Amino acid sequence: MSTEAPPTLVKRFTKWQRASHGFLAVGVFGLVLTGMPLKYSASFWAGPLMKLYGGPERAGDIHRFCAVLFFISGLMHIAGVIGGALKRDITPPFSPDSILPRMVDVRQAIQNIRYLRGNGERPKFAKFSYFEKFDYLAEVWGLFVIGLSGLIMWFPVNAAKFLPGWAVNAALIFHSYEALLAMGFLFTIHFINTHLRPDVFPVDRVIFSGSMPLHEVKERYGGWYERVVADPGRYMIAGEENDARALNFVGGTFLIVGFSIFGLAMISALAEVTGYLLDVFK
Repeated sequence: MSTEAPPTLVKRFTKWQRASHGFLAVGVFGLVLTGMPLKYSASFWAGPLMKLYGGPERAGDIHRFCAVLFFISGLMHIAGVIGGALKRDITPPFSPDSILPRMVDVRQAIQNIRYLRGNGERPKFAKFSYFEKFDYLAEVWGLFVIGLSGLIMWFPVNAAKFLPGWAVNAALIFHSYEALLAMGFLFTIHFINTHLRPDVFPVDRVIFSGSMPLHEVKERYGGWYERVVADPGRYMIAGEENDARALNFVGGTFLIVGFSIFGLAMISALAEVTGYLLDVFK
């Protein structure tokens, strides 16, 4: 009689998906850490960061390098989708466990609000909850808008061959404010929804390890749990969780750095708006 322990972990993300998210995370943090000091160059905190990078020109070089990582993450995601489709190992669009939105997400959003208010049961989320799907679509939109406007600014002469001259100035405006919006969303809503919820605090380690305990799947993704236990050979693996301390340190570092640069940028943004209003009403 076998004494081997039964599978206790559930595969949630592949190595390829975790790698593409890693490129995205490093690229976004690099873009924010170099882009915000350039945007608010007169702020008290911008000078020390510029000195750390080696000056504005070197900061621009780092910014463009991180932009390449940003684009690579997008290409990796597309390649992963195509590869999964060719191997017939991909979740069909609009199926219950797809990351694309469905009408049920609207109902579960309302149900979740009631649950948080203590007026109902927790929704039985599929593999991706409505707020995770929103995160995904927001990142796709940000990649398109920030990426396209950034390319126009990076290669203005070439862009002017196909676009009117005002497009370069428009790209600067779109790039600047969409980047500010994206930073605000990622470093507040995304961080809170993903990592700072009570059931995963201080960090949701699954994006680093790729797997999560079966009991967490049952608690957090009740709808997906039913399909996991119905097909254990596809989802479940034997083993134990990775070292929580190392993963918490990595995730915690990203959180601290993200909140810090967001706070500094907001201070500068509020000062900028205050100065504008004082000029208008003086």
